[in-house]
Amino acid sequence: MLASKQAGGGQHTTNGRHMSTRTMPNPELLEFVRAAKQHGVNDEFIVSLLGDRGWSERRVYAALSAYYADVLGMPVPARSGQVENARDAFYYLLNFITLGFWTVALGQVFYILIARAFPDATQRQYYAESLRDQISWQVAVVVISFPVFVFVHTLIRRELSSRPDLYDSGVRRWLTYLALVIAAIVVLADGVWFISALLRGELTVRFVLDSLVLLVLGGGVFLYYLNTIDAPATQS
Repeated sequence: MLASKQAGGGQHTTNGRHMSTRTMPNPELLEFVRAAKQHGVNDEFIVSLLGDRGWSERRVYAALSAYYADVLGMPVPARSGQVENARDAFYYLLNFITLGFWTVALGQVFYILIARAFPDATQRQYYAESLRDQISWQVAVVVISFPVFVFVHTLIRRELSSRPDLYDSGVRRWLTYLALVIAAIVVLADGVWFISALLRGELTVRFVLDSLVLLVLGGGVFLYYLNTIDAPATQS
């Protein structure tokens, strides 16, 4: 009754309706959901209970969808995710790129200011250039990329507020975890760089300040993505 393979190719059927193998519910979960619903258990408790037992919400909802498809005699409507995935990729790539642009440029501005406040006698030619010429490109990058970042971030937050299901977007999660990995590498590299200089006895005020700038920017990016990866109600 649950699912039987069709002879011609990689499809399953439930009560005469076709279901692709990608959305085919776990038989054990489906049997449990049917038994629970027969005893009047509500959906929220089923999701919570199975979640505590290690089942992902996606699998639980797939079983619930199959159950309701059987009961109602029609499949649960599913939206096409191709357009949404493309839009998610555009938003999150643009968010990631603009964030990278303005944070790197801002870091370079701080490095230049620190270098001028604590000059190196071996780099006199470097200080002959005016401060305006040194930071003009970086300031321009911040002025252009930061408003774009804020605008894209606002669009993303607005969509997430109106459609919480987008928190489970595969594209969104992949790109967010990629950003987390990159930010973590930057912070770890900064720590290694600092400890290495400390052990060699090469710490200077300028070096410490440079390390602090990198730590604050890299750590800030890491916390930004960490705090936005899950819906507020599920964040611990």
